[in-house]
Amino acid sequence: MSEKKILNRFAYIDTLRGLAALYVLFFHLALIPNPDLGVPYWAKQIVLTGGTGVTLFFVVSAFTLCYSMQTRSNSPNPIYEFYVRRIFRILPLFYIWIVISLIRDGYMYGKEHSLAEVLLSTFFVFNLIPGKETGFVLASWTLGVEMLFYLIFPLLFRSITDYRRAFALFLVTIVVSRAFQYLLAYLPMSDEQRGNYYNFSFLHQLPVFAAGVLVFYLYEAFIKGKEVNHSWGIVLLGMFVFIYDALLSGKLKNILLEHLYWQAIAYGCLLLGLSIFPWKLVVNKFTGFLGLISYSVYLSHTTVIVAFKPLYSNIYSLEAPTSFRYFLSAAITLVIVILVSYVTYRFIEEPGMQLGRSLIRKKIASSYQAGPVVPMETKLGKESPPSPE
Repeated sequence: MSEKKILNRFAYIDTLRGLAALYVLFFHLALIPNPDLGVPYWAKQIVLTGGTGVTLFFVVSAFTLCYSMQTRSNSPNPIYEFYVRRIFRILPLFYIWIVISLIRDGYMYGKEHSLAEVLLSTFFVFNLIPGKETGFVLASWTLGVEMLFYLIFPLLFRSITDYRRAFALFLVTIVVSRAFQYLLAYLPMSDEQRGNYYNFSFLHQLPVFAAGVLVFYLYEAFIKGKEVNHSWGIVLLGMFVFIYDALLSGKLKNILLEHLYWQAIAYGCLLLGLSIFPWKLVVNKFTGFLGLISYSVYLSHTTVIVAFKPLYSNIYSLEAPTSFRYFLSAAITLVIVILVSYVTYRFIEEPGMQLGRSLIRKKIASSYQAGPVVPMETKLGKESPPSPE
């Protein structure tokens, strides 16, 4: 199979990243302006559930980490490569947004952030501190959670080798999350502070990542390299719609699992369904492009929305249907966010990733020179299929 065809097999991964970013953008667009933007009645329930796009991000992230780690398992330094890739994928752009956020908050709100806050964000440990769990870079709480998962992922991957163990991991993490919630009751904080800390905490989100690991091993066992009939993909997509609709209507509330973990199951069905049946209406060049720049979209969209508040006020002063006003605001915001995100992707993300790959190549070359004679192509992992990172 050619490299191009192999890469095309993972188009659905970029699509899911793009859809997740788009969903979160629509959600924040409705809630960040003050007052909130009116959302048309027919779309309100869907738009105001857009925060679940983060759950989709986490499920996809765990899935791709597993795939990437597996394809590079024959590398001489897989753990080193894992952390270098993650560091140079995440840090450059985030550090730029730390600086932008300091300037933005000082200029727009006259608010200064302490050195302690800056250091907590710099080292991605703010999620561990009650009251600081969301960070001061808008929407960065997800990165605080994600980086903690990266920290433990190689150990998890070493222990979880099939879908049975992955399912056990999913159940164990749910128990750990619930135990953590009970322990928080003994901390000296208000119910509101306790609720916020738990909702944004790493241990609360950990079962979502575990769900992504389970989805990977189900894919590995029943889909990868097999001729699976497209009808199974349609069935899984139908299961996603069924569970998602039940979530919207509240039918799954307090049934076995909490709302967040049903979201993870729903999005797991979506991922597996698209891996079998990459429906072109969903998996296309536009959603794939959004996926490519999704990290930049995620970090930039909130600041764009904040900056455009006066524009939204003017649009909502028009005598026009709410649907027109909301989606005109969304279209303008999306165009600006895409432009900003493409620039930051090209000039910050890509150079950062290239630097990471350069360090890995140097490490491999050093290992090759010091170790036994092994074909360089094998050392570089060229015999492994590309990963969907």
